[in-house]
Amino acid sequence: MSQGKKRLFRVVALFAIAALATAACGDDDDDNAGDNGSGSGQKQTVKLAFVGPLTGDAANLGINIRNGAKVAVDDYNDGDPDVRVELVEFDTQGDPAQASTLKDRFITDPTIIGIVGPTFSGETRAVLPDLEANNLVMVSASATNVALPTVVPNQRVFHRLVPDDDVQGKGVADYIIKSLEAKNVAYIHDNSEYGKGLAEGTQKLVEAGGVRTALIDAIDPKAQDYSAAVNKVRAAAPDVVFYGGYYAEAGRLKKQLTDAGVRATFVSGDGALDPGFIQSAGAAAEGAQITCPCNLATVDAGGKLGEFAQNYKDLNGVDPGTYSTEGHDAAALLIEGIKDGNTDRQKLLAYVEDLETFDGVGKEIAFEENGNIKATGVFFFEVKNGKLTLLGTTEELVK
Repeated sequence: MSQGKKRLFRVVALFAIAALATAACGDDDDDNAGDNGSGSGQKQTVKLAFVGPLTGDAANLGINIRNGAKVAVDDYNDGDPDVRVELVEFDTQGDPAQASTLKDRFITDPTIIGIVGPTFSGETRAVLPDLEANNLVMVSASATNVALPTVVPNQRVFHRLVPDDDVQGKGVADYIIKSLEAKNVAYIHDNSEYGKGLAEGTQKLVEAGGVRTALIDAIDPKAQDYSAAVNKVRAAAPDVVFYGGYYAEAGRLKKQLTDAGVRATFVSGDGALDPGFIQSAGAAAEGAQITCPCNLATVDAGGKLGEFAQNYKDLNGVDPGTYSTEGHDAAALLIEGIKDGNTDRQKLLAYVEDLETFDGVGKEIAFEENGNIKATGVFFFEVKNGKLTLLGTTEELVK
């Protein structure tokens, strides 16, 4: 082979090697696209878990929260961040036993670094010790039982975005005493962690204000016939019936009370603040009054709240409901920590624990040392013409 031919062969060989190397690099990039990890050109994914009911009698409240969280996650991921967030869902059906059965699935998955939820107080109590043992921070949109911060001594993981039942009970008590000017009140609850706690807490505060207790009784939320409790209420002839529990049972109870001729003002708490109450009660829902340590987001609200309501409707095809705003803010707060580089459980927990304030779409969020929110606002709604209508806050209604 001549020298010229040798040089030509070497040049062709070098080009061939370079082409193979380029092709190999291209194959690696294609194979790695979308993989988790922190290497150059790769996207890392971390997960937040929604824990709450998506099916069952109280599913609407969980769906509202899940859908609110979806808005926050979608808004964040639309910015094409280096660390993406995935929302994974665990349907507890609102049952503490179901939550206990599911918990190992989110406890043992190290890519899940924060919890949006749990939704209800009973399921929160059921999983809280394991969340604490695994440094898995939770931000509940709706769990209101007073004792939750003390379930685990010196706990760090528990946080909630609504005031507890004592705060709501105080608002309800002031309203019953001063606005409704009740002389006697019947209290009915569903024996749940939430419903019983709210009814009994409200009862103590109303009694302390000088209003007599006409009756306290419980219903079985799995039953359809509440005639035993209804007959007791009718015999007691109270000015007000207060119910502690969730919307489906609240609606059935209100209908049966009305059908039995009970004309007392019906008052209930945040678990009943859902269109499902009106669907369950039918025409008997009219005039019922429902309280919540939350406001409802509407498209015409203006500002961030109105913008959120529109984004929620665009994404989910329905208007926001009870605790949709808090579901958004629970996820957004955790995402803010992830944006700051807190992409494992220990770091995200420390971020939430050290948080001074977070500007949510619903309100400014700051936590007490025990995880309770500092805000204490209570809102009152009334069913008017088949719709939940805002009456005002405690401060506006109680003089």
